[in-house]
Amino acid sequence: MVKNILILFLLLLSAAAVLHYRQKEKRLFCRLQNMLDEAIAGTFRDRHLNETPESAFESSLWRYLCDNQAACRQAAVQKAQVQEIISDIAHQSMTPVSNIMLYAQLLGEEMQMAAEKERQPEQVQPAAEKSAQAARREAFLLEGISVITKQSEKLDFLIQSLAKLSRMETGMISVHPAKQCIQPVLDALKQQFGLKAAEKNIRFTVEDSSETAVFDCKWTIEAAANLTENAIKYTPQEGAVRIRVIPYALFVRIDISDSGIGIAQSEQAAVFGRFYRSAKVCQTQGLGIGLYLAREIIRAQKGYIKVSSEIGNGSTFSIFLLRKEMQNETLSQK
Repeated sequence: MVKNILILFLLLLSAAAVLHYRQKEKRLFCRLQNMLDEAIAGTFRDRHLNETPESAFESSLWRYLCDNQAACRQAAVQKAQVQEIISDIAHQSMTPVSNIMLYAQLLGEEMQMAAEKERQPEQVQPAAEKSAQAARREAFLLEGISVITKQSEKLDFLIQSLAKLSRMETGMISVHPAKQCIQPVLDALKQQFGLKAAEKNIRFTVEDSSETAVFDCKWTIEAAANLTENAIKYTPQEGAVRIRVIPYALFVRIDISDSGIGIAQSEQAAVFGRFYRSAKVCQTQGLGIGLYLAREIIRAQKGYIKVSSEIGNGSTFSIFLLRKEMQNETLSQK
């Protein structure tokens, strides 16, 4: 009899344990379902979770969903920024295109009028009047050429910005590093920026080098060009920009130094951020993607970029490239 009562008691205890476990499991699934519903709705709230394994699982899931929601918000913000920039570029491009077409038409009409006058019988005009007409025509032609040149440069900047934006958004950075001499990169920078530096009366020095490193020449030129363009842009007239190569045991370093406005210590990490622009340079033409792209290009080649700067004392951006190819690693990256 006692044995039967004991068995019955154990059965009831087991049934109660199973019922309790199922209710606990149901509550857990309800909480998880609520968390997923909140994630879908985009709303989260703080939770007080104990140290039980189930609560630890809930906490991990909650952190994951929060991180995912934050990433989605960041992606939405960046998408809105890209759309805004594209819209702004499209709007800005209308002005230089209109000006180029207008002045091209005016110059064409002026040349046509001059040709018609030459075909007409020559009329006797005082020398002073002829000289004044010639001077006005020359001034008009020079003004038209100047306007077309400046508007073409602005249009070129906008087109280049769109190209950089496209590469950034579509992941078109596909590098193929190989061990080669750095001198072609330096030659390209000389050719690309020599005239632009001279126009600002900036002393532009590029020191030749026989060093070799592992890099993709085309993409490394683009990264270094972004840094050099910034150096010239933010260096005042009569300043200096210097490019040199320094060898190390594992890396080869390319320094791009300027005597420009400098970067505050608090901003030096942020300048490589996507779309970041300092309040100090907001009036200067730019989109805040050049340094970001430069960093991504060098990263794709297993290198890195550092910046050293002081306000008012210029900046040095240093590109570090591997001296030797890394074993058992693929350096190509899409």
